[in-house]
Amino acid sequence: MASSITSTQQILTNLGFYHGPIDGSMGSETSAAIRRFQLANHLLPTGTLTPATAEALGLSKNKSYRTKPHLPSRGYTTTLSTPDPKMLADIFVGGPLLAASPAIQIATVQKAQQNLKTLGYYAGPINGIPDANLKAALQAYQKDSHFKRTGRLDKITLMGLDILPGAYQPGN
Repeated sequence: MASSITSTQQILTNLGFYHGPIDGSMGSETSAAIRRFQLANHLLPTGTLTPATAEALGLSKNKSYRTKPHLPSRGYTTTLSTPDPKMLADIFVGGPLLAASPAIQIATVQKAQQNLKTLGYYAGPINGIPDANLKAALQAYQKDSHFKRTGRLDKITLMGLDILPGAYQPGN
């Protein structure tokens, strides 16, 4: 179990949900990070590593990235939409998450959509699916931030949107 908690902590750190030590311990910081991830991904927020959460994080042995609705819904869904793999890969070209699992990429796109919406650049759905609206929002954000206008989730953009650990510092 410790190795799955260690993997969970590492993935949640990469996605910006966890800021504690990678120690394989299921403490309160890990539980809170799992809960934040579950809420952001419309999963039942238990704070525990449920099968649906493990699958959404890309930890399950079944790599379909779709969960069966086996938990009580309570207004939350346990199904993730899977975007076209080419569209998903394209938005990460030139960035550190190009080789990440589809589940991590989808969660990252959702976080980017949410952060861009909060900043007033994006008005579309928070669904993890990259589209022309997201690309335009990224380009507008990149222009205003004086980043290279790629329309992609490259390292500087991910850091600027506070998705990768460590904040963007001008001149880095």
